[in-house]
Amino acid sequence: MEQAGPSRHGRLGCVQGKRRNLFLRSRGRPLSWAEKSGLLALALAGLLFFPAPLCAAIPLALFVAACCLAPMFPGWGFFYPVISRGPRKNRQISLSFDDGPDPVSTPLLLALLRKYEYPATFFVAGRRARRYPELIAAILKDGHELGNHSYSHENCIMFRSPARLVREIALTQRVLARHGVKAVFFRPPVGVNVPAYAEALHVTGLTVVNFSCRARDMGNRRLQGLARRIVTRIRPGDLVLLHDVAPQITLKCSSGDRAALDLWSAELEHIFAALKQRRLKVVPLTELCQCSGMRPFADARAKASVIQGSDPPSA
Repeated sequence: MEQAGPSRHGRLGCVQGKRRNLFLRSRGRPLSWAEKSGLLALALAGLLFFPAPLCAAIPLALFVAACCLAPMFPGWGFFYPVISRGPRKNRQISLSFDDGPDPVSTPLLLALLRKYEYPATFFVAGRRARRYPELIAAILKDGHELGNHSYSHENCIMFRSPARLVREIALTQRVLARHGVKAVFFRPPVGVNVPAYAEALHVTGLTVVNFSCRARDMGNRRLQGLARRIVTRIRPGDLVLLHDVAPQITLKCSSGDRAALDLWSAELEHIFAALKQRRLKVVPLTELCQCSGMRPFADARAKASVIQGSDPPSA
């Protein structure tokens, strides 16, 4: 992260000082669609309360229903702005890989991407990025982009406080800063959007990027038919979600280990070949969504401003 101004440091301190407040709101953060809808629901309920008390509950119930449904739709920017796809008019798509880096899968994945000359965005977990710095260096060397996917990648991290979420994002930014880059995209673990992220994103200055096409591979636990699920669903403008983790079957330490990895590789190669056959151009995420992404630090001082402080806990 580049050197932050005093206002951002102030917001960070405010969040860290009030860890228990899940509904904390920093000064200057724009109202989200959820907040606007909530205010509108309250206003309508107030207007309806005296002439029709029972009807007053309707706008409030609709608002609660929207809040409950929003996390189920990764591309819905109800709680904060979300990028999940590009325009359909161009025959372009973008590839993204979550949860890495991994010493088993990442080298194989990078080799396949080099073979097809495809760019990709790797949304990395900070703990794994810190454990395997050589893999982060290899990703950058091949010209790919990096995104922030939290530090610990807890499956239930969405229930944590804004202060905890700020720390998760900041720790990963610190790990990536050691490689001289600042990630500006954040993908929530499991792709679930919840209100608590709004404050963390405002404090850290990151933008949420989710996806519009996925294989539901359960983190490379469901390999059979992976390519078919992507190829039959993909459309121009899609942002594809896949995973950069070793197939879970490989943990059995048997003769089936290599077969599982080979199956995953074959499924990826099927996807990559199908994209060429359908004349879908694979472009960087920043080009697909027409936005600025990962960038190097302006100077050593900006880099040091992120790296300084307590190191992340040992993995």
